[in-house]
Amino acid sequence: MRGPSRWARFLVRGAGILFLAVVALELGARIWLRRWASEEAFANFGTIADLQERSGNYGRFIVHRHLGFALTPNYQRDKNRHNSLGFRGEDISIKKPEGTLRIACLGGSTTYGEGVAHDYRLSMPAMLQELCRADGHRVEVVNAGCPGYTSLESLINFETRVLDLAPDIAIICHGINDVLPRLVWPPSAYAGDLSGWLRRDATSMIPDWIESSTLARILLVKSGRIQPAASLLRTIGNTPQTCRTFQFQTQRRSGQYPQGVFTDTPIEAMLAANPPVYFERNLRNFVAVARAHAVLPILATFAYSREFPEQPYIGHPAIQGAIDETNAIIRRLGIEMQVLVLDLAPHLLRKSLFTDGVHFTAEGNLERAKFVYESLASQLSAHPPAPR
Repeated sequence: MRGPSRWARFLVRGAGILFLAVVALELGARIWLRRWASEEAFANFGTIADLQERSGNYGRFIVHRHLGFALTPNYQRDKNRHNSLGFRGEDISIKKPEGTLRIACLGGSTTYGEGVAHDYRLSMPAMLQELCRADGHRVEVVNAGCPGYTSLESLINFETRVLDLAPDIAIICHGINDVLPRLVWPPSAYAGDLSGWLRRDATSMIPDWIESSTLARILLVKSGRIQPAASLLRTIGNTPQTCRTFQFQTQRRSGQYPQGVFTDTPIEAMLAANPPVYFERNLRNFVAVARAHAVLPILATFAYSREFPEQPYIGHPAIQGAIDETNAIIRRLGIEMQVLVLDLAPHLLRKSLFTDGVHFTAEGNLERAKFVYESLASQLSAHPPAPR
């Protein structure tokens, strides 16, 4: 009886060598990740268990039943922290301290302070609180901003979480996060719940074999096939086929825009077909809910810089124009609904105030805080300073 052919032995030997090579690469990847990888690389390629072991929690965001996602309570890394209620900053009591004016700031990453993510004290709400207290006012400012929130999430956040804190004043600021959900196609996918843009369902789960292989995670994350474990997109869910936002981002970064759907339908056409009707509706509802609960509503325009042309979103004229469109809605609602508008946009334009054209530096947040503080002079005067 003849034994295995030379080719069969060669294939078996080759398979064995390949298997050992993969095992060696896997072991090498695991050793590198735990011993030599930078903090950024560790956050990108580690599993949830890895991140929990190193920092006590796997990221800034958790899944939330009504909001989709929210800030992780009691999160702390370096000088950044979330309190026990899931708001950025120091712990506060649910019951408002007697004699204290409580201001809630709602919005997305610019309210949260993504440009100064390493230190919560450099965010605009924290700086606003310090300015108020420096003049002797008993003021508590709640940072109810969360990266990725649109006006829809802020409306839900206000109704389900912020109102429990009995704020006296609520300031809402949104812009670019309400522009990006309009980049869906066909127009039938554009809906008030933004389900044509992002959704969460079972298909967003990552197979166990990927989670257990460091080498596979590194390769798939670097290729863009999956998101890091702590990524906001992993928390939110997945993108339906009608979402064009991230295709636009990828093409802009690679210098290949327009391709695919954008060849026949550029983003100017998408934005025109999907007007900001839900943005306006959400703001109108925010004002109505606030007034129904004796909270003074304040709208703020969205400030950005045009001096970052390399940025995929804010560097494109159509995105800039769409933000200007939302700011015009805010100003009009201020007149129609007799709401105080903090018109930040015309006053905060310098490149030095921004990290990327959207998010603010510490200098930019201080400028914003001063603008808001001065605009609230009449409200603060009605709330006398604490005795010194």
